[in-house]
Amino acid sequence: MRFSVYLPLLLSAAFAVLARPVTRQTPPATAAWLLSAGGVISAAASYVSLTILSITLVARVPVLALADHWSRAVLGRADPVAWPVALWALAALVATAAAVATTARRRLHELREAHGLARALAGRGTELTVLDSPLAEAYAVPGRPGRIVVSTALLQRLDGAQRRALLEHERSHLRHRHHLHHSAAAVCAAANPALRRLPQAVAEACERWADEDAAAACRRGTVAEALTRAATGPRASSPMLPSTVLPGVAEVASRVRALQRPAPPRRAWPVLVVLGLLLAMTLSVVEATADAHGMFEGAEAHRVVAAATSSAASGGVVPVDHTRATP
Repeated sequence: MRFSVYLPLLLSAAFAVLARPVTRQTPPATAAWLLSAGGVISAAASYVSLTILSITLVARVPVLALADHWSRAVLGRADPVAWPVALWALAALVATAAAVATTARRRLHELREAHGLARALAGRGTELTVLDSPLAEAYAVPGRPGRIVVSTALLQRLDGAQRRALLEHERSHLRHRHHLHHSAAAVCAAANPALRRLPQAVAEACERWADEDAAAACRRGTVAEALTRAATGPRASSPMLPSTVLPGVAEVASRVRALQRPAPPRRAWPVLVVLGLLLAMTLSVVEATADAHGMFEGAEAHRVVAAATSSAASGGVVPVDHTRATP
């Protein structure tokens, strides 16, 4: 087994470190896609790497080697993976698989809750639902169709232009299905602990994406003022809402600073850096998979040749598949 089997693990750690600062140099929509899609590729690549390392340990079990017709001796000589490393990989694979299943199940449950809430709000007949509350609240509820909920306290704090900016922000969340980016990042973080900060980075990019959409319909200053006023009002400390419901007021300080500057320009180099990293990760997975396949093919071919030689020496005749045997 070559060093390529370890590269996806190293490159996924590099992606976790580099992706967030690099994507801050791009428009938020591009950053959100690079982070979420890149996270999926990174998590999948590391998962394949752990699987290959784990198989080298499982394949040494005598019963499995006999059942699958490969030579344990040849496999042991061809595989330089030490058993403690393979055992660690197997434990990590089992733990991350359980974490992914738990996270995915929870996100699906919360998505169903959000859709149920959207259906309940649909009975009021409009996209916007005004909640009679003294707290400054605004959030987008994904569904078919999605709904926007804003409290009376928040609406009273905003003038007409600021209200429009707030609604455009929430419409952006629904239109671009930002909750799916959030869910993908959460599952990726469960699959690979190196990506544990990815959900926060994706959430930041999605909020900035919605801010930029609102700024395209209103003045940038108006969006910043709406955020500032919404943040200074009394808010619920822990609203009992599904995580797929996206709040309108989060990480306000950094977002206001971004809105006080011109919209981020389109730059090619950050995109190329992230894409290059993901391409290297993908190629290393392909090479590692080919190495593992070749290793097991060699062990199986040796077993076939050894069986044929043994049978010939004892006077028996055993048909040999020469297409699988090696000289």
